[in-house]
Amino acid sequence: MRQAVDDFIDRSTPASRCLIGVMVSSPAILAYMIAHGLALYSSDVSIALRPGAVWVLQGILALSFGVVVGAGVWVWPRRHSREAQPLASLAVALGVGIPYTAIAIAVGSFTAGPNLVLLGVFANGLMLFDRRPMLIAFGVCAATLMVSDGLVLAGQVPYAPAITALVFHGDKAQWWWYVWRNVVFYLGLGSVVAVMVVLFGRLDAVHKQLNRLSYTDVLTGLANRRYFMDRLQAEVVRQRRTHRPLSLIMIDVDHFKRVNDTHGHPAGDEVLATLGMLMRECVRNPTDLPVRLGGEEFAIVLPDASLQEAHVVCERLHQWLARHEFMAEGHRFGVTVSMGLAQGHGQSVEALMQQADRNLYRAKQDGRNRSISSDGAEMAA
Repeated sequence: MRQAVDDFIDRSTPASRCLIGVMVSSPAILAYMIAHGLALYSSDVSIALRPGAVWVLQGILALSFGVVVGAGVWVWPRRHSREAQPLASLAVALGVGIPYTAIAIAVGSFTAGPNLVLLGVFANGLMLFDRRPMLIAFGVCAATLMVSDGLVLAGQVPYAPAITALVFHGDKAQWWWYVWRNVVFYLGLGSVVAVMVVLFGRLDAVHKQLNRLSYTDVLTGLANRRYFMDRLQAEVVRQRRTHRPLSLIMIDVDHFKRVNDTHGHPAGDEVLATLGMLMRECVRNPTDLPVRLGGEEFAIVLPDASLQEAHVVCERLHQWLARHEFMAEGHRFGVTVSMGLAQGHGQSVEALMQQADRNLYRAKQDGRNRSISSDGAEMAA
């Protein structure tokens, strides 16, 4: 359900979101009109109503219903268009906000439930529409409520002009008033809660996505240097505590500048992306951590792995690269990598990285396309 809501918000067009507002609000407005009409023609209910005010309210509801449905008819042919629909959005926002404001004024904004419905309407509207039409609608409705409150305080209009004191029998409300008030209240409460659940869910999803992106290299999909440093620090601390083996492999693509100069940067990007894919296939998932440090520099953190086991990973990567051919503008070419290995023995992160870097430098000095470890072992591809 949450994924469906997220997909709708991400993929929907302005016109389709406007249609959602029309389809949700128009039946509600129509239901209010029918309920109020039945109340006017019910002798048990009408005695507690002021018919003139209720008919004015009915007129506002009918006009709003026409505006909302008209906006829906207008945007229907444009439902697949990505163009903004500011006028239609404003028409729907006002067409929904004004009748609920009128209901709130008619039955007493402080003692009935329409205020909460109005809050839910604006919350849903902010999720569906752009801010501008919603801010305009909010301004109109808020100004109307403030003017109404001012007139009530000045004694120019009665509070809750659509109802009389007869809605109460002593200290108890009439059953129909109790039902109407609670239906409206829970409708508004449900709207607000639904929006909060959706919006906080979206916020949590965005937070997780941003957190993932902050630790991920975009080109290769591997972890980036930031995550590498955090994870390596944690593994070094764990190695000191458990005395389990820890290996680190530093990797550099041989003659990568030549690849870019000869075949172009898109070919260089393909090499890096393919190397990232091969590194993921060479290691134990999810125990080991392949990383792109930047440029053509990579690394692999191997917790609970000896240098001998790390050499197996290096040999596998050498073999897979030897079998893989790249293509650029009709020309085939291959790439090799040099690797330096180091074993963790309780030293600091910096010392472990420097040791692996020194071995990487030796591998490049000895002719590249090979891996060298701290114990002096050398493996040429």
